[in-house]
Amino acid sequence: MKIFIVLCLVVASAAYKDPLSLILKSPKATLKLYSDFKSKQDLKFSLAEDRMRLRLFKKNAEFVASSNEVFEDSAEYELNFFSALTGDEKKQYLGLNVTNHLPNDDVPNMLSSVSAPSEKLWVNEGAVTEVKSQGSCGSCWTFAAVGGLETRYKALSGRLRNFAEQEYLDCVYESTAGKSGCSGGWPDNAYAYSARNGGVKASTADYPYVASDGSCKASSKPNSAVAYKIDGSTRIGSNEAANIVALASGSLSMAFEVTTHFQQYKGGIMKDTTCTGRINHGVTGVGYTANYVLVKNSWGSHWGEKGFVKYARNHDNCELFKYSSHAKLVATGSSDIGADDTATDYNPDDSVIPDDVCEDDSNNCRDEHCDSPLLAEKYCKKTCNLCPECASGTVKCPDGVCRHQHMC
Repeated sequence: MKIFIVLCLVVASAAYKDPLSLILKSPKATLKLYSDFKSKQDLKFSLAEDRMRLRLFKKNAEFVASSNEVFEDSAEYELNFFSALTGDEKKQYLGLNVTNHLPNDDVPNMLSSVSAPSEKLWVNEGAVTEVKSQGSCGSCWTFAAVGGLETRYKALSGRLRNFAEQEYLDCVYESTAGKSGCSGGWPDNAYAYSARNGGVKASTADYPYVASDGSCKASSKPNSAVAYKIDGSTRIGSNEAANIVALASGSLSMAFEVTTHFQQYKGGIMKDTTCTGRINHGVTGVGYTANYVLVKNSWGSHWGEKGFVKYARNHDNCELFKYSSHAKLVATGSSDIGADDTATDYNPDDSVIPDDVCEDDSNNCRDEHCDSPLLAEKYCKKTCNLCPECASGTVKCPDGVCRHQHMC
């Protein structure tokens, strides 16, 4: 008999629960879920390690289920590659060293006197490169620094360039004894390095990312910052208003605290209330709407919304607005010719579904749920083909989801 038939006995008397909560009530179902997770993540462990990883997995699965049942925001959480990692292993995906760095002044900077439009999403203007993955090297600071450069270079030069994180990883701390770029760094130090070296910057194509710190090879690489050179950094007032005005003119390097909610984020607008004040991660702000600030992460496109996260407006969001900066760019007098480098195909509107359109109520629906009419009807209408026709004004897109025509 299939696992989910057994689970029907539990759900019949339960209030709303994420199906993940119901699975975790059954040891057999939990082991099956863990086995499927390992297969999807391509994980293999020794017997002793497997027991340890299972304990971590169950703890994170309970966290995800609980988070999806507590509606403090519109975000949704899921099991992902963090779900069986130890605390030390999770830290390897960070890499911001905040030591000796104070928050920016909490006063409007010179940009804040300029009015900003109500919405600015640089991903919709072909001005944001594809999401990259830092791997288990603590190099988030290099991705934040490059992110705070690329969109601004595009806005000024008309050309989107995919600049090299590996150059900063190899070169910024090369002369610092005992310092490895994978052990953490600070984005403004990257901009200062570029300014000291003529403001030039290599491309990822010429200086590819390898997720480890090596010797600096920048002098042998061609310059891709042809039209504008890097002349240090500009810091932004440490409040949301100043950050919004700055985002209206380009991307920002931003710093904040990663929490378990952030690690397990799947999509939606996140309003994190679990922060403790430990700044540990660098990301890139790439726009905003009236409801959220859009942030590009460096954990690959399989995390979050194709690698992006939406943070709620009018909320501190783990000090997201306190350390922001961007590259200061000065015209060289030369034109950057040639085609743009590849931009991300992420569209923030793809996740906006009309309220009356049928969707799964769970992020864990699978075909097995359809064996139980109660589970299928209550949580998994889309997966089990129980959806009604699309709501008025929407159409069924090729992926089977009802959206407005322009969103397909």
